[in-house]
Amino acid sequence: MNEHSLQIRILKGIAEQDLARAIFDEVWPSDNETQITSNLLQALVHNGTYVAGAFLEDEIIAAAFAFPGVDHQQHLHLHSHMAAVREPYRNQNIGTALKMHQKTWALEHGYDTITWTFDPLVRRNARINLIKLGADVFDYFPDFYGDLPDGINAGDHTDRVMAHWLLTSQSRPAIDTTDIPVALSNENGIPVQHGATGTSVLCYLPDDILELRANNPALSLEWRLALRNQLQPRLDSGWHIRGFTADGAYVVTKTEKVK
Repeated sequence: MNEHSLQIRILKGIAEQDLARAIFDEVWPSDNETQITSNLLQALVHNGTYVAGAFLEDEIIAAAFAFPGVDHQQHLHLHSHMAAVREPYRNQNIGTALKMHQKTWALEHGYDTITWTFDPLVRRNARINLIKLGADVFDYFPDFYGDLPDGINAGDHTDRVMAHWLLTSQSRPAIDTTDIPVALSNENGIPVQHGATGTSVLCYLPDDILELRANNPALSLEWRLALRNQLQPRLDSGWHIRGFTADGAYVVTKTEKVK
């Protein structure tokens, strides 16, 4: 795909917004349900919500949806709730292009921060969010969305971490992990927890949790609970995830939450 042929634009009116809804329902299929109804999306857009689509010629291939949010300090930010790319077009930097479009829109509308949740077990999302975009993670939420019956999440706990993207931040350089102990290792596909001490630890991820969830749900759950056990207590007590290594590990550091 020629990146110059990709066009991203705000979707206006119900007919265009329905193009985004179709993308969301294709990526997260659910029997007799839609991810968001047409009338609700129209009301949200009319009141300042962001909805954009990525097009190749006249075909929509990706979409994103974000709305205003307020944190515990009453700081206004943009919360990115859904971003989806159709299967044939994944791993071509389209998701990153959507995020950069969202960044431009946010800055133009007075926001300096974008937040979003993501599954901490998905490697590619961790790499994009922490390395390419330079986001930080301070919060771990077990089973955040409850039971989701869609084709991706059905049968799994919906644990999520919250990315905080300060829009003036830069992509991160590689982190020297030579002396950082491993709290969770990937040993031939099996999660192994260690009693790591110190002010930074490494938590490795499985190679492909989506494939594992489909083919070995028991092992997928083992990974879920092991990562939760390592991340949640640390993040709850003031640590944060400050990076992601080339070989698939979170760098988790004891530090005060950025105010």
